[in-house]
Amino acid sequence: MERFLYLLIILIEWVLLVSVAAPMFFAGRFQKTPNLGIWLWFASLISAIIATALAVVIATASIFITWQNLSGDEGLLYTATFSVAPWILLGVAGILLALGNQRLAPLFRVKNRFDPLGNLVGRQIMDYRRAKVVELDVPGYFALTQDKNIYLSKKVFELPAKQLQAILRHEYGHIKLNHQLLKKFAYLIYQLLPWVAASRALVFEIDRLCELSADNYALKRVYSKDLHEARRLFS
Repeated sequence: MERFLYLLIILIEWVLLVSVAAPMFFAGRFQKTPNLGIWLWFASLISAIIATALAVVIATASIFITWQNLSGDEGLLYTATFSVAPWILLGVAGILLALGNQRLAPLFRVKNRFDPLGNLVGRQIMDYRRAKVVELDVPGYFALTQDKNIYLSKKVFELPAKQLQAILRHEYGHIKLNHQLLKKFAYLIYQLLPWVAASRALVFEIDRLCELSADNYALKRVYSKDLHEARRLFS
């Protein structure tokens, strides 16, 4: 029975560590290695979710173990301590997690997701590798990938050829690296755990790291000067 308690303590410590340490130490980092950052964010959050589920299973199993011990020769005090200890540990962990979230939540704001294309009508201009490039009649500089399509505003097509190529390469990088799927998965975790600051940080950071990753993908074929000058127009 002691082994279950030790395991429960380790699981709770891991959940608290990820929930507090990940937003504090991962946020704003991995500029040079965004793909590593994406992997670490997902690995830590998913492992914390699994650890939480295992902790609840162990606490629930303690009820059945207690019932078995009461019908056996185990001491009453020992049995009662084991039956209550897991739930006390979970309660304390919940309080610590709530306090940590209260401090960290203001640092990360998750915007409501919506379809930016809405009812906009576009026309296909050309193919870029395996993607279709669609022109949208919207003001300013606008670029977005959705499914296997790259949507650009008319202004983007007025850019110098090298800058246009840099933007296309960047947007195609989102498609090639499955960033849309990663962002949807991060947002799903946030929807399941909206009160956990780490899930908010996950959405915030995955968006940022995907942009850096797409930049790195583009820079394998285009000059950084062309990419950065073009991207400044979108801010």
